[in-house]
Amino acid sequence: MAGSLLSFPLANSLLDDFELMNSTFLAQGYLFFRDVLDRDAVLRAKQDIVRVLQDQGIARRGETEPLWTGSGVERIDDNPLYALDSCRNLLQLKTTCQFVEKIFGAPVFMYQNTDIRFSLPNDQRHLTPPHQDHFFIRQTDRFRTVWIPLMDIDPQMGGLALAPGSHLHGLLAHEESETVYSYIFRGRKQRGVSSVSGSGDWLTIHYRPGDLLIFHSLMVHRALPNTSDRIRLSLDARYQPRSDPRTWQSERTIPELRKYRQEVQKIAFAEGLSEEQFESVLIEMMKRGLNAEAQNVRDLLETSRFT
Repeated sequence: MAGSLLSFPLANSLLDDFELMNSTFLAQGYLFFRDVLDRDAVLRAKQDIVRVLQDQGIARRGETEPLWTGSGVERIDDNPLYALDSCRNLLQLKTTCQFVEKIFGAPVFMYQNTDIRFSLPNDQRHLTPPHQDHFFIRQTDRFRTVWIPLMDIDPQMGGLALAPGSHLHGLLAHEESETVYSYIFRGRKQRGVSSVSGSGDWLTIHYRPGDLLIFHSLMVHRALPNTSDRIRLSLDARYQPRSDPRTWQSERTIPELRKYRQEVQKIAFAEGLSEEQFESVLIEMMKRGLNAEAQNVRDLLETSRFT
């Protein structure tokens, strides 16, 4: 998408004034904080991910940075990544939890499906397009996404970019791409928004370990191209007020959601659904917390717009 890349303003000065910080978040749709997380914990998570990628031949051995070997994403088994204690420990660290709760102004619940991101250089096929997280998590829009860089991410490495003001336009239509796929859910064609109201500018920054970006569930965001020689590493987690009802999806891990997706997909294709219809049914089933059973798919088709 066209438009200039502008830098986030820092929100660190708002931390001691919750009312101002919260009103700023609601107006902007995001807050960016510099050097607020435990840097050692961030770097432990990074090094553990690098070690796994080195063992799989994706990153060069003997290096502290994730220097790419040229192997494709299809060679990555990320199950060992989701088994790492260091990633969970970073998010569950007392100081991390206290910081997020300070932003919410209340106790929070962290979704169990934290994404571990490993963006390979020049991988346009898996470059996350502009989208809203609420499109994929329908039952509530009260959650916020927290994006955490695990390394120094300069403009050449890309990073995450937000479309300022896009959270004010409600839930937008998302179209399926024929050329861009998810590497979290292998084989899934990515969905994204084709246009965003506003200036066309995007916000990003030169990220550092210890930084934290939090944004609204309706904020349009995208991955920027990685044109470096390194694998870009980051985490994204979702939080909501602990007092809010929890969605079925929020209490499942990425491996659990993958298994569920595979089971629903098998049923949907047996029922003659197209790929696009299956994706819509899957989102609705997760919203309702339905078991991956043939009768549930049939009942949904009989009572919904998917028929």
